[in-house]
Amino acid sequence: MGGRYSQGYELFQHLTVKAFLAIRPHADQLVSTVELMLGTGLPSFKGEQTIKRLKDRFVLGLNERQAAEWMMGIIRNAHENVRSTAYDEFQRVRGACLPSLTYTHVICSDTKR
Repeated sequence: MGGRYSQGYELFQHLTVKAFLAIRPHADQLVSTVELMLGTGLPSFKGEQTIKRLKDRFVLGLNERQAAEWMMGIIRNAHENVRSTAYDEFQRVRGACLPSLTYTHVICSDTKR
């Protein structure tokens, strides 16, 4: 994106907040859909705690401006978080060589076939 103070990063922040604000009015529908997944046994859906955390992430007790500020805080926290930074670096390095889904070898971006 060009770094934290780049145009690309600013656009990312703007669009992320805009999308978050747009989806909040549909929180109940999204939560209901996720509730249907609770009985699947999938590891991401671990009961009522999953639903509570999902509802909390919509911060429905905040007005739109406060919710926008909250989301900006989430973005800032993710950017400054050591785990996020380390994972981004891992993805950057790993991006050069990705496992093939159809073959047993690795496809690297610098490989010419």
